Amino acid sequence: MAEIWIQEEKVSDEFLDELGHHIKFNGSLKSVYFISEGSEGDYVERNRKFLQDFLITQDKFPIYLTFVYYDDDYEEFQKALNESKIEFKISLLEETRTYWTASKNVRYHPPCFTVKIMEAHSLSVVLAETYWLPAQNEFYAITYSENLFFKLETVTEWDKKRERSVANFNIDEETTLITIFHDGAGFYLFTNQTKYSTVENLSANLPKGTVITQINNTLVTNGELDSN
Repeated sequence: MAEIWIQEEKVSDEFLDELGHHIKFNGSLKSVYFISEGSEGDYVERNRKFLQDFLITQDKFPIYLTFVYYDDDYEEFQKALNESKIEFKISLLEETRTYWTASKNVRYHPPCFTVKIMEAHSLSVVLAETYWLPAQNEFYAITYSENLFFKLETVTEWDKKRERSVANFNIDEETTLITIFHDGAGFYLFTNQTKYSTVENLSANLPKGTVITQINNTLVTNGELDSN
């Protein structure tokens, strides 16, 4: 039984800076929530499992998972997706990264995967194979349409100008975007969907048996949700 807490958020420059990745929203969002099973013990697995259960409960496919791989050696992961017969595509971001080997520095363009997930089993497989990436703070996002793209822009990091691939999310009336919190300890739900327009509506669409322990700064007593 999952025990979660929910925090309502508002999109601001300060809030976007805290996400840990460069993201732009092209349009207006009605609701933003942070949802977590905590950050103690085996929290990465608990939060991965709750995200999986949440998405399966929504019963909406296809799901598009977009993530940036941490280096240029991704053939094994590519092979695993092919063996599972899961549709995906790979593009190389314009941004340049560098890693160091014993003999030289290697510059490369980060590979970006977009995985098209058509049903619950494939979702479980892909999350099990990939959730370690957001747990190491690589970019990782879930949408219900292909409305996420990257654009090379000049940003300021540590008081220095750098060229970075900025994730741009095109917002429409019934859109939802999920990104993962620092170290894999929960997720943000950005949405214009009516089913998530209030905490009460969101709560009605959580997996059966979910216990909400806190909403914003208020502890919840007897928070087990009724069956939908």
